[in-house]
Amino acid sequence: MRHTRQLEEIPELVQKWCSYLGLSVEATFEKSGDDLLFPNRMALSGQDASHLLSGRSQPLDALQYLLHEAQGDRDESKLVYLDVQGTRLFRMRELVAMAGLAAQKARQNGSYTFVSLTPKERRWIHLVIRNESDLETYSEGFGTIKSLKVLRKV
Repeated sequence: MRHTRQLEEIPELVQKWCSYLGLSVEATFEKSGDDLLFPNRMALSGQDASHLLSGRSQPLDALQYLLHEAQGDRDESKLVYLDVQGTRLFRMRELVAMAGLAAQKARQNGSYTFVSLTPKERRWIHLVIRNESDLETYSEGFGTIKSLKVLRKV
């Protein structure tokens, strides 16, 4: 049986893993301002935190993956999401704004397509658009990077 880690254990765990990699990183929970879209945001800071953003944030993505595996639980509201220098928080806010513009375009033209979005990015847009009663969304493509369509309901 998998051990489900409590949220209180996560900062110490992340700091320990980073120290094994030779990185000096502090991990603290910080509010995102939107607990539905970005719950349990953990900000990583310190002299070496920016190293996790190299290579299009692949080290941060890998650490995120390992953390979710260690957490054991797949309930979206209980998973911890890592952020360095506010890059993911900025991207969330950017996509919320883009979803608003996409909604306008879909109403005008019938549809709007986002290309090359990660699963988390697509989820953010799906959640924003679901509040629009005259619009719907769906993802298309294969693999983890897919496009997302916003459509006017018929």
